[in-house]
Amino acid sequence: MSFDFISILALSLAASSVAEAISYAFVYRTDNFQQLKQKIIQNELKLEGEKQTIGGNGKHRQRRIESLEALLSDARNKASGLQLRSMLVVGVMQLLSVYIVNSLYSGKVVATLPFEPISMFRSLTHRGLPEDSPSNACSATFVFVLGGLVFKALLDRLLQLGLPKGSSLPKWVTNPEDVIGGKK
Repeated sequence: MSFDFISILALSLAASSVAEAISYAFVYRTDNFQQLKQKIIQNELKLEGEKQTIGGNGKHRQRRIESLEALLSDARNKASGLQLRSMLVVGVMQLLSVYIVNSLYSGKVVATLPFEPISMFRSLTHRGLPEDSPSNACSATFVFVLGGLVFKALLDRLLQLGLPKGSSLPKWVTNPEDVIGGKK
């Protein structure tokens, strides 16, 4: 590995860490977000318990499930609204970081892929490289963005600051047989 490649990954880690720090300062540490997070966790547990319950009045139970799903959806929407503030600041900071990396390493090949990417991805891997560079070459911008995606996901998982990921998936993903069978 070249020094340029390692320095780009270090810059990517630093930018991701700053982005998480901004998100923490603007969103995750606020009392409002913490209350919404607790409400989401409690409603998910209640919903899971209600779905596991055997017996009882079917219509009444279905109304309770729908009510809990509505409360859960409302809390998630409010939390997403809070997260929007930091996303704007983080987006501007990330664009500035990409601009800086692009200006520092413009025209340099910092890595080579062990394969030749398809033409659609070649435009991404060659961003900022001259036309005569090898087809399996990677630009600094590509390495920086890819590293940022990986580091952001790792930091999110390690710090567990965001919302719980439990049942945020759509119903057609979690229970495809219910959707195909026509059940709601």
